[in-house]
Amino acid sequence: MNVLRRYWRFLREVRAELKKVVWPDADKTTTYTGVVLFSVALVAAIIWVADTLSTAGIRLIIT
Repeated sequence: MNVLRRYWRFLREVRAELKKVVWPDADKTTTYTGVVLFSVALVAAIIWVADTLSTAGIRLIIT
């Protein structure tokens, strides 16, 4: 029974904390999503270029 009481207390505290969260509006969410997608694409491109160059370099050394 004590475990069940602690569980419900935990859920009440989680709900209270979620009410304190300041959620961004739609414009900010769109902007942040765009920034994240651009950053991910940029890092992916950098990794792709580094991988391609290192593969070409290793092939030159091996062959």
